[in-house]
Amino acid sequence: MSVIDILGDQEETLGTAEDLREEIVVEVMQPEISGSLIKIEFETSIGLCRGHYHASDLGHEEITLEPDSIDMLKSLFPSSNGAFVHQNNRDWVEISLTDSPDVFPEYKMYTRIVTGSAA
Repeated sequence: MSVIDILGDQEETLGTAEDLREEIVVEVMQPEISGSLIKIEFETSIGLCRGHYHASDLGHEEITLEPDSIDMLKSLFPSSNGAFVHQNNRDWVEISLTDSPDVFPEYKMYTRIVTGSAA
């Protein structure tokens, strides 16, 4: 009886089972519990905006932006008067505009870190 080498040269191409195990990355989203502090970043055409908000049961939380981020949004949208977590899709940020109350520019969150209770 002869032994057949099934992997042959493919092992070099595909790697070992250990190599494949290292390449698998699972993104686990931390749950937002009401009252927890969430730090976020979202990318605009002129840079990364940073801020935080406190999760609530109502949704559409106002985001407290860092001063540099406020300046960036003001340069993009002079009538900007705040940023909020999108009520239906919590992966997005809405920018509120005073001169266009029906228009909300949106940005996808780049990172979201749940840091714990706000208490």
